Amino acid sequence: FVLVAKRRSLFSDKPVEIEELTYVIKQDINSLNKQIAQLQESKTRNSSHGKHMNHHSNSIVVSLQCKLANMSSNFRDVLEVRTENLKHEKSRRDKFSGSNGNTTGTLPSAISGETRSVLLSDESANSYSNQNDECAINIDGNRYQQQLQLIDEQDTYIQNRADTMQNIEATIVELGTIFQQLAHMVKEQEEIVARIDSNVEQSEMNIEAAHSEILKYFQSVTSNRWLMIKVFAVLIIFFIIFVVFIA
Repeated sequence: FVLVAKRRSLFSDKPVEIEELTYVIKQDINSLNKQIAQLQESKTRNSSHGKHMNHHSNSIVVSLQCKLANMSSNFRDVLEVRTENLKHEKSRRDKFSGSNGNTTGTLPSAISGETRSVLLSDESANSYSNQNDECAINIDGNRYQQQLQLIDEQDTYIQNRADTMQNIEATIVELGTIFQQLAHMVKEQEEIVARIDSNVEQSEMNIEAAHSEILKYFQSVTSNRWLMIKVFAVLIIFFIIFVVFIA
């Protein structure tokens, strides 16, 4: 599509093919945008599957949105190049039509000149000169009709090009709307990701605090264990002394 749309030659241009490809790509972009919106709605409805799952889903949605935005941006750039080519082609055709208009403007004067020359001819040569002048007038008249037909074809072509430019401009406007929707969706995803990141940071702080508390408890348990061993050793010593000396 890019190679076809960027052609600048009048003879290699394929407007019908370009319009069909433009319509197909525009429909695909709209369909992808709707599917991403549905995916985001589904993710929002199923947001109770855990923080890691939500973070993974948000990453996928943001990645798809960025890819669609890049593709839409490239498509818009191609359409803008196509519009510039159409404007350049229109200016060239306007110049060509202006030169043809000057040529066709001389035809009536030529015909009237020939007619005046016939009226001013001698009566003795009327039978021969009238035939030649009629042939010349017929030839000039045919050329004039051909020029008029060419002008009509050019007008039709220019009208088709104008319609094509209007369609391209409408497509660019639709792409702008899609960009706005994607920007809004990406902003929402960024807010969700920011909240998830803050929750993850808070969870890490809580884990570190819990780890420090566990270390303190382990140290306290270890110190209490040594105290219990000392008390138990003292009791054993008193028991042995009581048995040996008193018994």
